[in-house]
Amino acid sequence: MRRRFLLPLPALLSFAAWATTQIPHTISQRAMASDRVAVVEVIERKTVTDPSNPNALKTHTQLQIRENVRGTGPSSVTLVQLGGKLGDQQLFVPGDADFAVGERALVFLHCTSSDRCYLVAMGEGKLPVVDGDKVIVHDMVTNENARRPLREVIAELRALPPGKVRGPLAPADKGGAR
Repeated sequence: MRRRFLLPLPALLSFAAWATTQIPHTISQRAMASDRVAVVEVIERKTVTDPSNPNALKTHTQLQIRENVRGTGPSSVTLVQLGGKLGDQQLFVPGDADFAVGERALVFLHCTSSDRCYLVAMGEGKLPVVDGDKVIVHDMVTNENARRPLREVIAELRALPPGKVRGPLAPADKGGAR
């Protein structure tokens, strides 16, 4: 039996309106809303269910940290995302990033512990590394993609002021400034 979960259209529209005011649009804003920014390699992906709710799927992606850009932590973290595919069940969250084992990316992470993280800005929290040394940067204003040298993007992010922004993107009760 195949189960798909879709939100009703009014719920999606209200979420879209809310999300456009909450998602950091530029890569600098994404970095300032992150606990950690790193170049990673995807080691493993696994979709699991919550024992208390077998219909709730989560995908755990094991990321090997290849280079810290902002923030520090363990050399490997688990990225948790809602949804995934498990047997005949599948749930996909529109606008979230997809990962493949072996790929490299520059990721913007919000970490709830040193080794358990979530993407900042969902799909916009992942910049794929292509051609060995370029990242694909999506401009959310013009909806265009550009290939930029990875070293140039890293230098831009490292030049930002230290710490994490306070406000709706990083609540003060979560330790806002870092």
